[in-house]
Amino acid sequence: MVAKAMLKYTVKKREDLRIAIEYLEGRMTGDEAIGAFNDEVRIGRRRGNMHDQTLPHTRKEGLRLSKLENAKKARAAYAVNVSLEVQEQILNDHREFKLSMVRLSKKYGYSTHVIRRVLGAP
Repeated sequence: MVAKAMLKYTVKKREDLRIAIEYLEGRMTGDEAIGAFNDEVRIGRRRGNMHDQTLPHTRKEGLRLSKLENAKKARAAYAVNVSLEVQEQILNDHREFKLSMVRLSKKYGYSTHVIRRVLGAP
């Protein structure tokens, strides 16, 4: 919103703002925006270093992919692996001794969520 509001008052940075607005509104990928900035440097309208094009997505796509990747990493970080032997013991204790999820949780040292997953309970 700020870039759009400033656009009509700029002269030197008008093209830079236009490129930024197009990227932020999803009409341009990151690579296209970087390419446009590099073209401005090549032409001489802008000073700075040339940058590699490493953003092949629009902003919205990139944010979505980033969230998916972060969720995958979070699941992996909190995943609890319960060996098959322990799973069988938990199932056996639940069936034979009618132990509740809370008691199974205390007995085996896993959270009730893990016990629920092992038991296949909803």
